[in-house]
Amino acid sequence: MAVSNNGRRFVLLMPWGRVGSNLVAATLARSRDIRIDNEPTTRIRTFGERDGVPKEDQAQQQLAELETFLAEDPDDMRAAGLKLSYRSLIEPRVYLARLRAAAVPLVLMTRKNHLKCAVSQLRARVRAGALSTAWQSPWAVRAQEPKPGPVEIDPAETVRLAKLFERLHAETLKAVRRVYGDDWLSVEYAELAASPKSVIGRICDWTGLDQPETEDLPHRKATSDDLSEDVLNYTELASAAEAAGFADMLSRAPG
Repeated sequence: MAVSNNGRRFVLLMPWGRVGSNLVAATLARSRDIRIDNEPTTRIRTFGERDGVPKEDQAQQQLAELETFLAEDPDDMRAAGLKLSYRSLIEPRVYLARLRAAAVPLVLMTRKNHLKCAVSQLRARVRAGALSTAWQSPWAVRAQEPKPGPVEIDPAETVRLAKLFERLHAETLKAVRRVYGDDWLSVEYAELAASPKSVIGRICDWTGLDQPETEDLPHRKATSDDLSEDVLNYTELASAAEAAGFADMLSRAPG
């Protein structure tokens, strides 16, 4: 049973990215009764590091932004959601504890196949450098866009990122369990990819939201389950993945 705040606030938390959060957030945001604040903590940390802002000041900015989010505007009757990357949080335990104290229902979105997270991340980076129009996003492919074609990626960087995704996954789970106990909803990428409408319905039930229109989903999967279809130097990638202990994640199964 989710903690209750009358369906006014909720949070979508992910270790970093590549877990299907753009699909969920975009689908929920179709409703005029729901707004999504998209990774404000990432924005604060990105610009803070660029501008040399001390970490403690970045943390205070993140918490101040959170207080603004939690404060209900009597003129805005919409439910409001936060989409957050755990990696962006300067003081994750303090931040999550504030959400918990405010009785904000939490949905944790994860992806157990860390290698595919890494491949998807690197493919998005390649795509970011090749986009021809301002409305396109490298991080989410719209339903009407063609699926991005195969690219060559760096096997060593793929392994490095896979290990980073693996570590962030473990850290996020530990932090959520410490603060929320068992009172949170788990959404795994393979489950979302297999049955997105059903999973989005479960998220709505957990957070107290009305079910949005899901007949035509706004985004499509950008990387094939069979990585050999989308990685030009797949043989080299597979060798590096196997040597690093990620052989099982080369599976063609959804994930």
